[in-house]
Amino acid sequence: MNRQRLRHLGLVSLAFLTVAQSYSEIANRVNASAHNELAWVTVVPEDEEFAVTAPISPTVRTYPVSSTDYPGHETILAHQEYGGYGDGLIFIIESYKAVRPQRLWANLLNFADKSAVFERDISFDGISARQYRSTYSSSYATYTRHIVRFATKEHVYLITLVTLEDTNPSVDRFLSSLRLRRPEDQTRFYSRAYEFILGYAFNPSQLTRRAIIVWKAEPFYTPQARAHQTAGTVTLEAILAEDGYVANITVTKELKDGLTEAAMDAARSIRFFPAEKDGRPVSQRIMLEYNFNVY
Repeated sequence: MNRQRLRHLGLVSLAFLTVAQSYSEIANRVNASAHNELAWVTVVPEDEEFAVTAPISPTVRTYPVSSTDYPGHETILAHQEYGGYGDGLIFIIESYKAVRPQRLWANLLNFADKSAVFERDISFDGISARQYRSTYSSSYATYTRHIVRFATKEHVYLITLVTLEDTNPSVDRFLSSLRLRRPEDQTRFYSRAYEFILGYAFNPSQLTRRAIIVWKAEPFYTPQARAHQTAGTVTLEAILAEDGYVANITVTKELKDGLTEAAMDAARSIRFFPAEKDGRPVSQRIMLEYNFNVY
């Protein structure tokens, strides 16, 4: 398929609501057996303690953090999210930096997926990690999440790996490459890619299977909006591209005080399995709404 992509730098934020998101004839299959050895890359982000091999360089989302230490809770010094899609695998790495990571670990476990079932222990470079598994099923889609949690000297890491199959060799390939950062590792800088594509995007009614959204951003409310008590809805039109990334975002209803930009950043953080038509991945049009309320 001939198409042209323009990418620019940016950040990400906020939460999402899709219109008419029903799916038909979900097939539990992604061709994960044909690995392209050259496509997988070593991921070594700045100011992180891990390195891993992934099917594609990740996009990055930076979360706002507070310097206030609430009683019984550990202050988060930095919070990053690295994510991407390739080789039938959606991966998300959440990084939390703290002075006392083990204390933060206990706080974060309160928000863990209670339906996840323990799979196995993982050990690497003196680190002990635990792997959990959960399956999400409905009349529209079935997909599997593998969650890996571990703490290092300065961070807590939560890794989520999502596949359409029950088992996918990309999961083991990703996890078997996980290690601590080494002195000789070169820092790799990653930034959010804004994507524009040329080519046809299908309406949902034209598809054999609609895109399966498995990861949605949480909302950020800007300090300016909070100061001005700004509330309302931002509405966007976008394309869920065949490569697994959100593209061609257009604003149809906006808000002031940075909330429109926050909604656009959130839309770019959506992770999904691309739509299919006649057995091949295709791009799908979608409408998104982001609601902002003052609490």
